[in-house]
Amino acid sequence: MSVEDKVQETCDSCGCFAEIGTIIGEGDDVMDLVIEAAVEADARAKLAAYEALAKQVTAEASISSELSQGANGVILKARLQFTCTAEKLIFEMRARSI
Repeated sequence: MSVEDKVQETCDSCGCFAEIGTIIGEGDDVMDLVIEAAVEADARAKLAAYEALAKQVTAEASISSELSQGANGVILKARLQFTCTAEKLIFEMRARSI
């Protein structure tokens, strides 16, 4: 199979298909989060939960954040940098429980 050939997976029940490579794209290793909370302590606690989860996926995950005031409290914008796309995907699946 050459690089130009595309692999398609078809769902018989809904008629949808996805090309491999559109689900996991190379270089997609940054996750941006926006956490809104009434007070800074609550926002930081939620970020700590995300950070702990990211460190479970990979110890090399780097996290940066920026705090600003919002209409209903604070807004914490965080950026999680993983070493590869697969780590970000694993993090996203596990983060659904947070």
